[in-house]
Amino acid sequence: MQDVASRERIAGLVLARPGRLLGMEPFMADVVQGIEEVFTGRGCSLLIEFAADITGEIEIWRRWVPNGHVDGIVLVDLRTDDPRLDEVQRLGVPAVLLGGPELKAPITNVLVDNAEGARAAIRALADLGHSDIARVSGPRDMLHCQARDDAFMETCAEQHVQGRVIEGDYSEDSGREATEQLLTGSQVPTAVVYDNDLMAIGGLAAARELGVAIPDQLSIIAWDDTAVARLATPPLSVVTVDVHGLGTIVGEAILTVIQGAEPTIYQVPQPTIRLAGSTAPRRG
Repeated sequence: MQDVASRERIAGLVLARPGRLLGMEPFMADVVQGIEEVFTGRGCSLLIEFAADITGEIEIWRRWVPNGHVDGIVLVDLRTDDPRLDEVQRLGVPAVLLGGPELKAPITNVLVDNAEGARAAIRALADLGHSDIARVSGPRDMLHCQARDDAFMETCAEQHVQGRVIEGDYSEDSGREATEQLLTGSQVPTAVVYDNDLMAIGGLAAARELGVAIPDQLSIIAWDDTAVARLATPPLSVVTVDVHGLGTIVGEAILTVIQGAEPTIYQVPQPTIRLAGSTAPRRG
């Protein structure tokens, strides 16, 4: 690989997404914007490709690294028994993992407390009188989804709330399908927490089609404070972190490891809840 000091440095990011999740979802778009803001004027750029799954992601890495296309890699959405951890070490390329959990592997880690976001959502809804709450999760092989699932069910039990989880894939369609299932079942929840804004938008559409009023009959909270969440009708209550700021931390982290720094851990502020028009006290 050419000496990185003699040319522009390049960080690579592969997004492994299902076919029906076209393009870049709003959360990741905000993260990327934050990364690119850090890179501006500092001789570094971000290379992004898409793959159908993590096998495809690894194949892209194997093309990038031996050919000198990238000087570092950003990993997202760590899975159970994720083969990417061994592969990135085998390739010998500097790497940053966004989202956690904390690793024994020598990789810089930008930790996000996913469990606390789930706890905060349930506490906020329980305080509003909701006692039957569903969660529409992302793919359960992702470790951050597992952390949210576990914290969701534990906090439901602590708050004496009936809780259940339906798996989605982060697409708007999966949010719509999961919500239709919840609203036409024998036990209809009074609130739903979605793992991202796109699935919540699908949930809003399903509720409208079924004649369920938001928030009078169903309250909704979505993960991530994005423009999509703020511009929804009604505006979505959110589990909020500074997503753009998260991207700037990732940008600084990958620049630092490309320049030869030892792996380290970055802690980001805990998520909080911002209530908006999609959430109200339980009626009746």
